[in-house]
Amino acid sequence: MKIIMTVCLTILTLALVIAGGGCSPKTTEPQVTIDLAPIHDISITLLKSNPPQVNVHIQGGLADGCTTFHDIQTTRESTTITLKVTTQRPKDAICTEIYTWFEKDVNLGSNFTIGQVYTVKVNDQTTTFSY
Repeated sequence: MKIIMTVCLTILTLALVIAGGGCSPKTTEPQVTIDLAPIHDISITLLKSNPPQVNVHIQGGLADGCTTFHDIQTTRESTTITLKVTTQRPKDAICTEIYTWFEKDVNLGSNFTIGQVYTVKVNDQTTTFSY
C-alpha cells in the first residue's frame, strides 16, 4: 500500500511540474513596446449640432509593418486639451520597413465657453480654436 501511495504522489508531482503548476510564479516581460505616435497633422472641426461639438482629426504615422495604432488618452485642464496618441509594436520583431498612416477622430464634446480660445496638444503638435 505504501508503494502505491508513493508512486501516486510521484506521478501527481510530475504532472503538476509538467503542467506548469510549480510553486514559483513565472514572470514575463511585456511582449509589445508602446510609443508616442508621430503626428503629421491635426485639424479642429465644430460639428453642426446644438450645442456645437468639437472634433479633432488626427493624422499620424506607423513606423513599420508591425507597428499599429494603440490608444488615445484625453485630458483637459482649463482651456488646454491634451491628447496622448500611442502606437504598439511587438518587441524584437523583424518587420517590413514600410511607413504607413493612420487617421483618427476624437469628439471632445460641447463643454466649451463661447468666445473662449482653446489649445489642443496632440503629442508634439499644438493648435488652437475658438468656440
